[in-house]
This record gives sequence, C-alpha cells and structure tokens, in this order.
Amino acid sequence: QLSQGYVDVLKLFIVAVQAGYERRLPLKELIPLVEVCPVNSAGRELMKEEKSLRDEWMLVVYSVLDSLMTRNDVDSSLGGNGKGGDELMLVEDMETTSKKRVRKVVQSVLKIQNQLQTQEIQTGGKQDAIATLSTITVEKAVEMNADLKGMNEEYVDSPMDKAFFMNDVRVALLTCRVVEEEKLCLEGSQGNKKSGSDGNGDVIPRPNIPGTS
Repeated sequence: QLSQGYVDVLKLFIVAVQAGYERRLPLKELIPLVEVCPVNSAGRELMKEEKSLRDEWMLVVYSVLDSLMTRNDVDSSLGGNGKGGDELMLVEDMETTSKKRVRKVVQSVLKIQNQLQTQEIQTGGKQDAIATLSTITVEKAVEMNADLKGMNEEYVDSPMDKAFFMNDVRVALLTCRVVEEEKLCLEGSQGNKKSGSDGNGDVIPRPNIPGTS
C-alpha cells in the first residue's frame, strides 16, 4: 500500500519512524529492528529494492525532523553533537548516492515550506501555509523548486533512481505536514483556529479534531 501512495498508511509509517527519532534511537539501529520484526504487513518477504526504498524513506523522515529541529532552534541534543541529529540520521551501510539525494530533496522541500510560510505572513494569514502544503503534489513540488526540477531531469534515463526520487519528495512533503498537524493538535482548545502569522491577520478556521479541545 505504501508503494501505491496510500496517504493514511504512509502517515502511520512516518509517525512510527518519528517515534524512533524522538526516543533518540539511531537510524542505524532502527533499520535492523524493522528487519527482524516478525510481522510482515506486506504478507510476503520484501524484495531487495523494496527494502532499500523503505530504508531511504526512514532516512528522509529522520532528515526532515533533524532539519526542522535545527532550523527551529529546538533542543538539538538529540544528535548528541550540538548540530542537530546527524549521528542519529547517518547510516553507515547506506549508499552515498542515497544520502546525497535525500539531503537535496529535504533541503528543497523545506525551502518550499519556507516560501509558503512567508506567503502566509504576507497575506496576514489568509493564505494558510499548512492548507496549501496539503494540496501540493510531488509533480507540483518539482515544478516549484529548481533543484528538484534538475534532479527530475537528471534521472530521466534511470527509472529506478527516478522512482526513489519521486517517493523521497512525497515522503518529505508528508513528513512536514505530519509535523505541522501535530503542532495544531497540541494547541489545545484553540487548535481549531489560527490567527495570521504576524498576529494581526484574520482567524483561519481549522477542522475540529475530536479529543483535542
């Protein structure tokens, strides 16, 4: 189901990986734990390429979370090095090409998120960043960012790399959404509304989430 783009299933995957990150579990330890898990949700043994894709998705989630923590100047002790979670994020046996691809994808997606947040401020909150982010498809993200567009063109003759790249963008976008939606849930009784980002904008309606008020 993950490979077919089921968003709800993918969200559950992201949240599960996020739990490992928040518990300071290094990715190089998390991946083997997933490997030996006796429950096989696919109903069969995964192929080598599928395992590689799953591992790369986990790297994408860790990379997004690590970058957000560093950018937001939150307690970066998760990584143990004062520079975010680099030690958590790195996987010794993962191909260098995968790391480079993931790093570039994550940086590009975060730039898109920054652009949306800037637009929200400029419009006094009327152009909601989270709502807009939820409408951005992988194809749209590629069109919005020059680096992603360049990578897309680079992989035109490599179907396997193209598939990994497109999936990385999808996971990065959804990870950003998961993090933002989680923040809204934690807003308590005011979680269904949000003022303009500059504090002076109109109140933007939020969907009511049962149990959060």
